[in-house]
Amino acid sequence: MAESTGHAEFDLREFVATSLGSRIDDSAPLSASDLRLLLSKLHGRSDQLKIRLRKIVAENHDQFNSIVKDAHGAAAGVEALAEDVEKVVDALEEDRKGEPPFDVGICRLAATAEELWEEQEERKEYIGALEFIASVREGLKSAERDFHLGALAESGTKLCRIREQLELPADWTGDRDDKKERQMKEDEVQAFVLLQDEWATCYSKLRNFLEELFAKAVVLNLHGSELCIYSRVSCSDMMAGVNADEVELATILSTMDKVGVLETRLAKTADLLLKHIIDPIVRSPRFAVHVNDMDQEGRAILNWMQSCSKTNGGGYVEMFAKLLEVFKYLRTNLLVDNDGWMVLLGRVIWPELAEAITANCLRKAVPNEISELASFQELAQASAEFETCLGKACLIPDWNETRGDKLRSFSADVEHHFGAKKRNSVMAKARDLLIKFDYRSNLINREEKTIQGVDDSDNISLLQTETCTITLAAKQLLELVHDTLQDACKSSPSIAMELYLGARDALHLHRAIIPVKAMEYLNSIHKAASLCYNDCFYIAHHVLFLHFQYYPALPRNVQKIMSFVDFAPLFRRFGCQILEKQMHLITVKLMEDLDQANGFQYLEQRKRYDTCTNAIGKMDIQAMVVVVNHVPKTSK
Repeated sequence: MAESTGHAEFDLREFVATSLGSRIDDSAPLSASDLRLLLSKLHGRSDQLKIRLRKIVAENHDQFNSIVKDAHGAAAGVEALAEDVEKVVDALEEDRKGEPPFDVGICRLAATAEELWEEQEERKEYIGALEFIASVREGLKSAERDFHLGALAESGTKLCRIREQLELPADWTGDRDDKKERQMKEDEVQAFVLLQDEWATCYSKLRNFLEELFAKAVVLNLHGSELCIYSRVSCSDMMAGVNADEVELATILSTMDKVGVLETRLAKTADLLLKHIIDPIVRSPRFAVHVNDMDQEGRAILNWMQSCSKTNGGGYVEMFAKLLEVFKYLRTNLLVDNDGWMVLLGRVIWPELAEAITANCLRKAVPNEISELASFQELAQASAEFETCLGKACLIPDWNETRGDKLRSFSADVEHHFGAKKRNSVMAKARDLLIKFDYRSNLINREEKTIQGVDDSDNISLLQTETCTITLAAKQLLELVHDTLQDACKSSPSIAMELYLGARDALHLHRAIIPVKAMEYLNSIHKAASLCYNDCFYIAHHVLFLHFQYYPALPRNVQKIMSFVDFAPLFRRFGCQILEKQMHLITVKLMEDLDQANGFQYLEQRKRYDTCTNAIGKMDIQAMVVVVNHVPKTSK
């Protein structure tokens, strides 16, 4: 049984049990002595609480006094405010008889105040928009004035700032009029559309005029084989309305960079330089260039010509020197030693230049023999130095002097390129000898003894001959495989891997070419079928020994994967298919000849005798073909 006093809970049952010192039974009533003891305990507990309360009040007398005073003042204030409100309400009710209630009027006043505030904010927005439009309009007029006065840099800066204010895309010029932009214009305020159109007009004038100035400053005369760069050009143009004397090339480029047309312009210039100057230097060693430094008139000239000299032009070293001379001329006179603009030019020129040097110089210089690898290092060193010079001149984007770029990477992998070249050479030789040979003429005879383990004198039959006839192509193919593996044994691991794969490719080529080339002979009884059969078993026999013959001398990476045994069942299967088909064709032909003999009857008749004699002759020929076809399966 629990009772609640204030915010504290008082459990009477627990208090009784504590006071009496024992648990009580719910069903048993308390005795009189227990009740008297409990009453005395309650009086004692009450006295303790009173003493504690007096102590707390005494210790915090000032705070309790302040709280009571504040509460009394607040109560008095509330009563006074209630009286005032009541008086105001009574007065308003007396004055507004027949009108809406007071609270309704207050709501209407609040709504009116909110509408007035919204209207005020809207007018502020209109005023801000008008001020913005006026500011942009004044900026456009100022930019146009600067343009007519020849202050191109200031005009470009202001146009860029106005483009940001109008929140136009960085690549937006106003020239395009596609469906999307028309829809965008329809959705915008007409005043802003007019500002965008006016900005596009100013921008177009400035861009076109900068293009004209660049064309005056950089003149590429293809007929005269001359590139002329002027450091200053005339800025006066009556058609464009520009009235100024001269403007520096650096100012032209800087303004073009600000308005976002320099990268496109330099890309077009780089394409012309690649086509008419840089690429011919790489492709032709006789292509000569000559640079005239800036003269008093502010003009620097680069001349080029196809030399009539019969010399090779000095080789790759002189080619790199010519290219460096051209790039030095461009950096000094065209790009006025600006690293950022050099990077823009290099983004177009360097990939094409690196590919041209790799294709026309480095790849062609990859040696054909292992002993020539050392001579390639001279070219590799020259190309690395050339690449480093271009990297320091900022022509190579993302240049890393430690890692290098495309030329150094190619030179570092010269062993891989040499191996790939040797592999392609092996495949080319194998393809040529397999395609060019003819079964009817390219034959060799190789002496062949009987099957190993069988006596020559006692085991001679129609199914075993002393001669195994194979084609010259099969013999030369295996010689090529042996030569390739011998070179692999003397090579580095990367080259050896390519040569090993080249040897396997040569055998794959035989399996791909011969079935197609010999198809016309395999569908009839022909000696070429027996040659093809012999070739298959001859190759299958020899590939079994390649692993044991070359494995110890090959590099470790090739030893891990080396295998030629997988070719043996492939060649044997193809040879067996040829043999089975030939045996079937011969069997059919023999049966036809036997049918023609008609049981060898009536031989006394001359006509029947001649017919049987002819049939016997044909059967002898077929038997000889059988002997040629079924030869031993190994050749030494």
